[in-house]
Amino acid sequence: MKLTTPIRFLATLILGAVLLTGCARSIPETKSPEAPQVGVIDMDKAIKAHPKHQEWQKLKEQAATLNQQLAAEAGRTAGVTPQLPAMNLPGSAESGLRAAAEQEFNAKMAAKQQELQTRLADKANKIHGELSSTLKTYAEQLDKEYQPQLFNLQLKLQTVRMDEKESAEVKKALDGVKAEQANKLAVREKELVQKMDAALTPDKAAIEQELAAYAKELNSEISNKMAAQTANMAGQSAQSTIPPATSASVSALEQQFTRKQQEISAIEEYILNDIRDKAAKVATERSLDVVLTGQRVNVSAVDITDAVIAAIKK
Repeated sequence: MKLTTPIRFLATLILGAVLLTGCARSIPETKSPEAPQVGVIDMDKAIKAHPKHQEWQKLKEQAATLNQQLAAEAGRTAGVTPQLPAMNLPGSAESGLRAAAEQEFNAKMAAKQQELQTRLADKANKIHGELSSTLKTYAEQLDKEYQPQLFNLQLKLQTVRMDEKESAEVKKALDGVKAEQANKLAVREKELVQKMDAALTPDKAAIEQELAAYAKELNSEISNKMAAQTANMAGQSAQSTIPPATSASVSALEQQFTRKQQEISAIEEYILNDIRDKAAKVATERSLDVVLTGQRVNVSAVDITDAVIAAIKK
């Protein structure tokens, strides 16, 4: 039976509702879609501030005690005096592994996000160009339609002698024609913006799913690697190997230890889900598109750790 629990609370990505929000803009603009608004949260700080953190620590201490009892009983069963490996790695070693894991996670997620953002921006620019051409053609058609009216009214103002009232009426008519033309152009532009947004919506959803799947796969990969590193370091620090035990007392302790690990896992999941939920709400309130954990990977990222902690404690 494995006597060490895997390191948990690895960096976790919290996805916003929309990856990119800058695509649905005025058609005549030629800028690329704006980058997403990014937030960052210190998961270690949030976890330690969670109301369930003390309960989680207490369960870990109880699991450590059971682990020691199990190892001692196994040693007696085998007729040897056991020297137990530590239940957890030293704080500096564990912190180092965690920091390296979070750095790797954030770096790879930032690269993946940039890759997907570039893909969406390329398609947005292509559609933007096509719709801009459509709007330009429509604007030229409006010019041909309204130019005679505008020309006649302007000519009348310049060549016909009129009193102040007549001049005001002609100017009003001229402004009305201009406004009618501008309004038609604005309506058409709005239609094209909506068309562009509709064309990009499936791609946004697909990119969000792809980014979420990549985050899950990457998190699992790094968790497994971290667990292997932890086991290797723990094995190196052990003074002796405790042979497997088969006695009834050892079996009972193993069952207790397993249940305790399940309790720990359940609380860990509750804490993480609670933090994710509160972070998602804070992100929505602050109009953030993406929230990453750990060190900042974007100089403009907004730190929402304290806001999430405040929400958790309500």
